[in-house]
Amino acid sequence: MDFLIDAWDFNQHPATQLQTPSGAEQNTWFHFQRDVEGLTDWLTQAGIPEPLIDAVLEEDTRPRFQRLPDGFMLLLRGVNLNTGESPEDMLSLRLLYYKGALYSFRKRPFLSIAKLREQLQQQIGPESLHDFIVALIEQINLRIEDVVSSAEEQLEAIEGEGFDNTASVQIKLTALHRRLLRLNRFIRPQLAALEKLSTEAEKIMTPELHQWLINERDTTQRLFEQIDLMLEQVWMQREQLQQAIAEKMNRNTYWLSVIAGVFLPLSFLTGVFGINIGGMPGVENTDAFMIFCGSLVIIAIVEFLLLRRLRFW
Repeated sequence: MDFLIDAWDFNQHPATQLQTPSGAEQNTWFHFQRDVEGLTDWLTQAGIPEPLIDAVLEEDTRPRFQRLPDGFMLLLRGVNLNTGESPEDMLSLRLLYYKGALYSFRKRPFLSIAKLREQLQQQIGPESLHDFIVALIEQINLRIEDVVSSAEEQLEAIEGEGFDNTASVQIKLTALHRRLLRLNRFIRPQLAALEKLSTEAEKIMTPELHQWLINERDTTQRLFEQIDLMLEQVWMQREQLQQAIAEKMNRNTYWLSVIAGVFLPLSFLTGVFGINIGGMPGVENTDAFMIFCGSLVIIAIVEFLLLRRLRFW
């Protein structure tokens, strides 16, 4: 059973790890590697309907909650904290609570699950399957919160830089905007899924667990609002950046126009006096060149004073 990563029996406390699980039993948690051959046959033999098997093994999913006659299905996303991976490349975790047993499916290592497995091995983990589900949601939220806090610090650092180096700020804002959008893509439907779960869970969970679940739903709501606010801040920063770039370009264009305005009459005069046609004034005078240069300087000074008086700068 290469597809089985772990299995725990919650019929007693503390929960006990199953080395060779014989099949689906109530109050048992099975954790699977969903892309290993043989899993579909095992789930079929465990009595899980084919549509549910297809749903939990589907390649690309978004967070959602689906109530079933004998349980529920909950599809979640968590940040990717695996080595060399991008946190916003969110990992999919599928939970199927069916006829008293809990099945979870992953493709890549999921640190939130790893943390709960570690707690179970230390005999300080969840005491029931319902407890396990809420604890898992809490672990997922904790890691999302860390990533969101990191993005918040990054945004504050960008805001502190100002717009002296517009190219660098533009690159950082674009990367942060893309990161937040990818997080927001899954946090929004995850919030909706947890809202539906918290409504249904009132019927099957203890009041304490249900309140804990509501708190985690509220945490997801807060994280969603934080991401939404940061997206607005990034948009405002990009607007201000574009305005700063436009002002800089306008200022440069303005100064180029002023310089061109100063040199235009000077260029005209040098062009006129530079043509090689007989009868040009000053040809016979050895001091003509110096007089001409002095005249150009005087004209330039007059133009400068005139532009200054007209408040061109």
